[in-house]
Amino acid sequence: MERLPALDLADRAREWDVVPMQGVPALPMPRHVLEAVRETAARVLPRQSRGWPELRRVLANHLGDSFGLAVDPERELLVTHGAQHGMSVVLRALLSPGDEVLVPAPTYFFEGMVRMAGARPVYVPGRAEDGWAVDVDALRRATIPATRAILLCNPNNPTGYTPSKDELSAILTLAAERGLLVLSDESYARYVHSGLGYTPQQALRDVWPELVTVTSLSKNYAFTQWRVGYVHAPAHLLDRVHRAFEWDAINVGDVPQAAACAVITGPQHWLDGAFSTFRHRRDLLCDAIDKAGFPVARPDSGIFAFPDFSDLKASSRALERLLLAHGLTALAGDAFHGPPHHARLLYGGTDADLTEVGRRLAALRR
Repeated sequence: MERLPALDLADRAREWDVVPMQGVPALPMPRHVLEAVRETAARVLPRQSRGWPELRRVLANHLGDSFGLAVDPERELLVTHGAQHGMSVVLRALLSPGDEVLVPAPTYFFEGMVRMAGARPVYVPGRAEDGWAVDVDALRRATIPATRAILLCNPNNPTGYTPSKDELSAILTLAAERGLLVLSDESYARYVHSGLGYTPQQALRDVWPELVTVTSLSKNYAFTQWRVGYVHAPAHLLDRVHRAFEWDAINVGDVPQAAACAVITGPQHWLDGAFSTFRHRRDLLCDAIDKAGFPVARPDSGIFAFPDFSDLKASSRALERLLLAHGLTALAGDAFHGPPHHARLLYGGTDADLTEVGRRLAALRR
């Protein structure tokens, strides 16, 4: 198998003098999280393969308070080693060899996970002029008897597209018509800066209940070093995912789960400062891209923009090398099964760094 594209690019970028940019906030853990970790590290606790009951209750309460979801923590939640791990287990638990999965594109790196499950991804492209919205009619045309699921990234990485409640309902209605699972990676829920906002697909179970959501605490709580996420699904689906998870990892460690409980229930002010700057940073980067003369659909969510670099007459890995040579780390669009002359630029940097990115884009354009 090929390497995960973002990790491969990060390794290549170390050979260049690039403007530093982060994909998620990198923050030291606050005192209340460290205290929870210290206390738990001194204890011996029984193994819980679905995850700590306390953490699952905390997650259920969070989903209820934040989105009005009624969640059974005992039967509908499974703690995993992050969203990537959760989605990989979900796909292997619920798909069979020969199944096809419809994947609106550009999108996150699901390719390897789908193929490891023995299934085949079928990418259904969106268009920049539509803000990279999911083309439901194209999804319908792509459905064949072998189609088993639709796989979403909501909010989307790399485009920042965030479906409205009506758009999401249209996707689930199609799934109901064709009897398809809808699997959704919703790791960027906290990163919505503008537009109509984020709607969790689980809020639309009345439209279609065969829904599986994976989420990452890494993104929403600056929690990358702990690798904690969870799967949220109806009990009959989660039971199958749980069995596959036990064969895959047995359980998630107690110390990361203690940290997760503390980070969700504790004060949020240490995070609010970082998250409140994302819209400002997005505007700095997108204004710079516009000024340099490259088309870009301004994203409503995420921490990345996806401009069109067609005028540079380079695409794919050649485009990445050209940008690296100018100190810009950007992953070309074909890594996301999108147009190869587009590239994802991050805006997780300081104002000074983003200003420097704009200067280099203008120089590259000239």
